[in-house]
Amino acid sequence: MASRPNLNREDWIHAAQQVLSKSGVDAVRVDTLAKELQITRGSFYHHFSNREELLQGILSSWRARATEDVIMHLRTAQTSAEQQIRRLLELPYHGHAAQEAAAIELGIRAWARADRHARQAIDEVDKHRLSYIEGLLILLEVDETQARDRAFLIYSYQLGLSLLSDDSSPANRLERTTRMAGMLIP
Repeated sequence: MASRPNLNREDWIHAAQQVLSKSGVDAVRVDTLAKELQITRGSFYHHFSNREELLQGILSSWRARATEDVIMHLRTAQTSAEQQIRRLLELPYHGHAAQEAAAIELGIRAWARADRHARQAIDEVDKHRLSYIEGLLILLEVDETQARDRAFLIYSYQLGLSLLSDDSSPANRLERTTRMAGMLIP
């Protein structure tokens, strides 16, 4: 196999996330990834000391992209708390990127059933996302207990959308999201 000079750590992590989402964590193997990337295993060891470091890289990358980057983007968009929640509710419908992100997240959640590091990452991400949504609701003057409950409902709705196949039209999905926002946002 020829060497690819531009292959970097993120390329390996992205390839590993794709394998994870399609075949599970047990399929995330150096040999498999090297074949898929059409590169030697030596490239892997240039970027990672072992498979465990790659697995930690998957979790770190997922946490950054699927949580930190999303929250940062919403916070810096200069929109109201209500608009931020509405945008969160629309995220699962953002095309191929949203489908890919959901598949990766489902793969990580499946992995977390048997691995304490993945479980810890899921718990931290869930807590952070729920706290963010709860904070937005508190900005909308929802009392703390109700904000916590509504945040849980909003987050559960989002996660549920990633599990369900929705073949309705984009207009119908937007209408549903608008109705859900009306129920969940005061």
